[in-house]
Amino acid sequence: MNNCIFSGHCIKKLCDQSCPSLVESTYLLERNGIEMNSMVFNSDAATLSKYIRLLGLAEGKLATVVDNNTNKASEYLTYCGICQHYKGSNLRVPVYNLRLSQYLDGVQSSWSNKSNQDDIEYQKIWATKAKVLIISNIDYINFKDFQCQTLLTLLQSRNKPDFTTIVVSPGNDLGVSLVGVGNFFDILRKTLNESKIK
Repeated sequence: MNNCIFSGHCIKKLCDQSCPSLVESTYLLERNGIEMNSMVFNSDAATLSKYIRLLGLAEGKLATVVDNNTNKASEYLTYCGICQHYKGSNLRVPVYNLRLSQYLDGVQSSWSNKSNQDDIEYQKIWATKAKVLIISNIDYINFKDFQCQTLLTLLQSRNKPDFTTIVVSPGNDLGVSLVGVGNFFDILRKTLNESKIK
């Protein structure tokens, strides 16, 4: 079976695609936009170990992971999170990669366009309920009051010991690598700087 991440380890000779592992993992991969031709499926053990270690360091808290290639880092963190939490997910979303720039654009456009409100509502649910939330694409945002308040509110709502929230950020100096203005932006930078892990 070509579209199953377990095909190399499966003992079934004939797959009827009803295996719970296939269904749960495929659902999570689709929800997070990870396709079967993604680089994560051709990774070496050292790369995967790096991101599994970062997930462990971030467990149960807010953490900021700094990486110059934010798209790669967020996809690896999401994939490793799915590998750890897919079992028994029953088509819920315990791991979610919230692409913040697209999400904020969608929220703003939903105010005038009613057609994409369902997509935004699902993203809100997954972002607030996921056991592991990866927040990516913050390097594509000009942080003004709305953007800062939306992200800060989300981070505050996830301040629970059983939730892991990882913000993937470019560059070590968030004062230089993030763009924004205002008091809320200063609070956001301080929050992300204080939660950096290596």
